[in-house]
Amino acid sequence: MHCLIVDDNPFDRELILHQMRLVFEDVDAIEPIDRETFECALARLGEVDVVFTDYYLKWSNGIDILRRIRALAPDVPVIMVSDTGSEEIAAQAMRLGLNDYVLKSHLARLPLAVKECLENVRLRVERRHLEEHMLKTQKMESLGLLVGGIAHDFNNLLTAIMGYARRGLAALEQGQPEPGYFQSIYDRAEQGARLTRQLLAFARGQAFVPSEVNVNDVIANLFSFLETSLGPTIEVSFQPEPDLKAVYADPTRLEQVLMNLCFNARDAMPKGGQLTLATRQVRIQEGDIGYPPTLKPGEYVMLTVTDTGVGMSEEVRSRLFEPFFTTKDVGEGTGLGLAVVYGIIGQHHGFIEVDSVVNQGTTFSIYLPTHEQLMPVTEALPYIGVEETSKGSGLVLIVEDDEDLQLLMGMVLREEGYSVLQARDGEEGFRLFEEHASDIQLIITDVMMPRVKGQAFQEQVWQVRPATRILVISGYQEIQLKQQQLLDGRSAFLQKPFGLEELTAEVRRLLSAGPKEIPSR
Repeated sequence: MHCLIVDDNPFDRELILHQMRLVFEDVDAIEPIDRETFECALARLGEVDVVFTDYYLKWSNGIDILRRIRALAPDVPVIMVSDTGSEEIAAQAMRLGLNDYVLKSHLARLPLAVKECLENVRLRVERRHLEEHMLKTQKMESLGLLVGGIAHDFNNLLTAIMGYARRGLAALEQGQPEPGYFQSIYDRAEQGARLTRQLLAFARGQAFVPSEVNVNDVIANLFSFLETSLGPTIEVSFQPEPDLKAVYADPTRLEQVLMNLCFNARDAMPKGGQLTLATRQVRIQEGDIGYPPTLKPGEYVMLTVTDTGVGMSEEVRSRLFEPFFTTKDVGEGTGLGLAVVYGIIGQHHGFIEVDSVVNQGTTFSIYLPTHEQLMPVTEALPYIGVEETSKGSGLVLIVEDDEDLQLLMGMVLREEGYSVLQARDGEEGFRLFEEHASDIQLIITDVMMPRVKGQAFQEQVWQVRPATRILVISGYQEIQLKQQQLLDGRSAFLQKPFGLEELTAEVRRLLSAGPKEIPSR
């Protein structure tokens, strides 16, 4: 066993080692005697099984020692071994994470304290690993439901797209083009893009990115997927309040809340039933009854999810949002879904309450403050787009390995008045850039490309001409690219799939920016 003993008194250090060797085999110790040797000892914390520290030291005190150890090694047991019997010091140390407190006059208890501490640490680490495993399991359960529903919806979308495309081609062959077919293809493709974003959010995770959101739109976008996923025995209805005010929220997180609540409701209706989603605008004033007392006065959007299921007892309702609490059988759920819901609503400065009657059903009511309440008008800085009143000009280099996408972007930019160079990979792109560096005003590039990846390509460009504007386009999420250091903060970003109008608007915006402006949206 490897110990770190922080004590000025060599006699006391020897007594601690003696007590430990009576019980444990092969006990050795690191014994710092001043601040300098203590700092050196911290570098070896990974080798240490237990730390002993006195409270009174010539160069520090036990509380500061504890703080340093906890900051560097949260799981290493720390036991304070001291002459002082101060309950105040012991209580303060325990709040900071001290594992035990042993008086030097009772050193015989030290080995037992060490055994208990090591066992507690082992259990805590095992529990953390179990929680991490269960979190992954819960996410995979949600992902499995999501993928199943999306596969169904994508098959429907692809069937419609193929059908409209076939009809459109037939109409062209007959010399009677039908624009409606192409509009339908575009509409179905937009639905597919929304489904892809939902899948990415669950498969890869997503940072909390709030914006001005209409809850009615969030529900409407998710409604067909919910109908498919919940099965034919669940009748789903939506009762939106018209002219609903916007909230300041992350739409992906709101979708996750809705899916968790709806899947929970489905499980409460094993023989089928009715699920009703409804929205309502409410204004809460000081002293109002019928609303959660913790809500501050102001305007809220209230979202309710009501089922006709088995309901729940008061005991179950009181523990509903506790992590790992579940009434389901082993293997049927982790009990994390509603805890996740509670956490997301808290992130949005909202509140959730539950009303339930056994054998009659359950209603979850979510209160979200309106956008104006969280973001006063004086603080709201809307994006001012660039007026598209004239044709563009300048040379744009497109580096994209997808031939269809490269062709489309080149066509639309030329129609807008730009000159265009096109490359299939980073190597060809950099060769073209070197030949035309003084004329190229903007580079549009993918990240994952053959030969030279997008990030390396960008660095090569900036080494030659640091002021070059770059627009990165990718099917990966911006947060994921940044986490993997594939996206530089100097580059602008456009998420695939995007509309050609979005592309031209972003190109105009970047080219109209001043020479020192950072191209961010």
